[in-house]
Amino acid sequence: MEHSYLLAGPILLAAYAWYAQRPKAEDIFTRPREAYEEALATHGPIIGVRRRGRLEYVVNQEYARYVLTCDRLFSFELGSAAVMNLQPIMALTNGALFRDLHDLVRDGIVARIDEIVYRIWPIFQRDAKDFVELASEGIRSGRHPSCFDHFKGTIAQTALILLFGQDYLNERNLEIVEDVSKNMAELTGQYQNFSLIGKYLPVLWVVYTWVKVMLVNIPLGFLRVFGPLLWKDIDRYQKMATSGNVAPQDEPRSILYLVVKTNAPPDGSRIGIFRRIYIIVLLLCLIFAAVHTTTVVSQWVLYQLAVRPEYLAPLREELSRVLEEDENGELRLTAASLRAARLLDSFIREVMRTKGDTLSTVRYTTCDVPLGDFVIPKGHFVIPMSTTVHENPDVFGAHAREFDGFQWAEKDKEAVMTGPAHIVFGLGRFACPGRVLAINEIKLIVLSLIARATPTLLEGKFEVTDPLNTVTQPPKGTLVLRPLEKPYL
Repeated sequence: MEHSYLLAGPILLAAYAWYAQRPKAEDIFTRPREAYEEALATHGPIIGVRRRGRLEYVVNQEYARYVLTCDRLFSFELGSAAVMNLQPIMALTNGALFRDLHDLVRDGIVARIDEIVYRIWPIFQRDAKDFVELASEGIRSGRHPSCFDHFKGTIAQTALILLFGQDYLNERNLEIVEDVSKNMAELTGQYQNFSLIGKYLPVLWVVYTWVKVMLVNIPLGFLRVFGPLLWKDIDRYQKMATSGNVAPQDEPRSILYLVVKTNAPPDGSRIGIFRRIYIIVLLLCLIFAAVHTTTVVSQWVLYQLAVRPEYLAPLREELSRVLEEDENGELRLTAASLRAARLLDSFIREVMRTKGDTLSTVRYTTCDVPLGDFVIPKGHFVIPMSTTVHENPDVFGAHAREFDGFQWAEKDKEAVMTGPAHIVFGLGRFACPGRVLAINEIKLIVLSLIARATPTLLEGKFEVTDPLNTVTQPPKGTLVLRPLEKPYL
């Protein structure tokens, strides 16, 4: 063609358009929901994705239940240990870490939830009052306090009391527990998506983080202060537990006592050094689980409530109904009154359903597993995509993505309930055992705040800081609390 060079322009333009619109590796971090949904819609219910230097398999709602409940083929323990960078600890404990944590939470927290709520209510009551006063001052000065940091301190204090006992409660120990929560969050990869090295050189990131957290921060912080105290209390509690002279109702009510009692050798010999180290590891894991994630979810609930003010009046009306009087005639909340707060419970469940969790809890293939038209090789991650489960139109109808805060009260489904269409806490025998305490603490935060103030957002909206990890990253925004003229508490 005499003027064939004229075709170069349209060809280059078409090539650029293809380049600009093609799926990019960065999409799974910046727009993960859209990237995964597009891939699943194009290629079917099972896709392979390279992320953090490894091949992962992501499944939609069709296979989510099977993957989460068939632990024989899809291991929760191996998957969680790998994705949370805890393989060395799993190896040292012969794979018992998550089972032991599950048993401790079940026996030490869930079984005592009524007693625990009664004990921790004054802490939430006090800190909510303090925060509303700080927020009121922030409105005048323009320097607004951080709701996340404030209530992270509240939950850290309850964790300190429940795990170690009232005798451990002081400002220095409280700061250390908060630092441990932050360090364990970093160790388990909660901030990995914010780092270029974490995203594209994951092995280097894991090695660096392990050295930083486990060989520097934890020894110089937690072990330096708590180590001598724990060493003495392990001996003291072992003698108490094996003496036969302490009635069950007179036993210390801390997780530390329970774990010592559980790990005491049956022959009466002294608990050895490696078992003591394991006890400390269990406590470190429980600090992270008890503090960080619960604080994050509480912020999601408050931010959603701030942008949906129409829910405040019925929630306050419910609060006025469920408040109880203590022996001194003071109004308070108990575990029974929190269970009766069904509208708030429904609101929390709906926030968790719709806040945009992209991926669910990880599973790890224990052998070559046939799944659909494929065989997933042994030793690979398989991850259900949460949004395809939580916004499945076959379950929730044509308006599955719309927020309906009180629908679960009408359907009599509590926030702690798991199911094939609600996998926020996982599913099957390894569903999160601490969800009962977490939901109660979230209710205490929300109710004690809206009893005194109206939440709003300074910017009128919030941002999602890590769209791939909304489970452990709070929204970004400035929460403003405007005090009520006539508070409920």
